[in-house]
Amino acid sequence: MKKCSLRAQYGIVVLFFTIIIFLAMRFTIKNPRYELILTNYNLLGEAFLNTILISLVTLIGTLILGFIIFVMMRSKITYIKAIAEVFSEIIMGTPLLVMIFLVVYPFGQLLGNDNKLFLGILAMILYNSPYVANAYESTAAVVTDEQYIVMNLYNFKWYEQYKYVILPQIIRPFVPSLINNLSSVIKGSALLNIISIPEITYMTTVISNKSYAFIEGYYVMWLMYLIVTIPLSLLAKIIAKKVSQ
Repeated sequence: MKKCSLRAQYGIVVLFFTIIIFLAMRFTIKNPRYELILTNYNLLGEAFLNTILISLVTLIGTLILGFIIFVMMRSKITYIKAIAEVFSEIIMGTPLLVMIFLVVYPFGQLLGNDNKLFLGILAMILYNSPYVANAYESTAAVVTDEQYIVMNLYNFKWYEQYKYVILPQIIRPFVPSLINNLSSVIKGSALLNIISIPEITYMTTVISNKSYAFIEGYYVMWLMYLIVTIPLSLLAKIIAKKVSQ
């Protein structure tokens, strides 16, 4: 009974905010012309799929590089640990917009690569990796000191420690952080519009500029991001609750 009541209360709140959003979209614009945006549904759909694909590729790259940084930060070799920590501080002190610009233009020219999509994804991977490394570090706390003592007792090599003990234990509690990170990556991908990548922000901006429906374009853009990020956020909470049980 209490659970049903809780769901009903959340349902009322969701309905309230849905009405608020609808009223805002309807009455904050004089003579709204959403049809000028929505008639380009094929371009919007393509941009939506591009955003998801870019975000998934970024997430995979981030998981790999983030794990490398995580391992380096736990190294007993001072130089390796210092490289990881200084790299993380530099990246975390750099805005994503600046990171994308630097990787795509000066570093892209230095590498002789003008593929903006590849370089944009690379910039996002570099930017997000230190944060994922910190998430790995937080979830690694589930491994107790006694387990490290046992691993040392049996002369586990460092990669054996990760393969047989650490990774199997951190995967489950790491999943909620992984989903939240994907949500952050999706929102961060909006900045790829500065290098003309056809994701949600870029495409809706182009369509709204062409049709002179600027505010309508931003409302549509907003809803497209909410359609993806809200379910991901709810999924992360559900999984986190189950993991903690």
